[in-house]
Amino acid sequence: MLKLDNKFLNLELITPEGILLADQVKKVKLFTSLGGLTILPNHAELKSDIVAGTLKISFYEEVKGDIKYDVGDGVIEVSPSKVTIIASSAKARIIEDPYKL
Repeated sequence: MLKLDNKFLNLELITPEGILLADQVKKVKLFTSLGGLTILPNHAELKSDIVAGTLKISFYEEVKGDIKYDVGDGVIEVSPSKVTIIASSAKARIIEDPYKL
């Protein structure tokens, strides 16, 4: 049996302007045409559309807190240790507790 023990995800958020964010995160939440999706480390492989709405990212480093983006339609590709989101647009909205220890 394959043992997976990834503690974080490598996230890339890409828009037509280029790579907006590339960092290690612990959780990603967004919406697809089928409903809400939460991605944690060791998630099953997945390819899906995403719909315009809120993208919430929880960083691996607690000091960074969480950040929300308003994103446009796009696609997502997930592997156990990597998430790639290609969106038509993305704009940072709220930073929650960026100095939380």
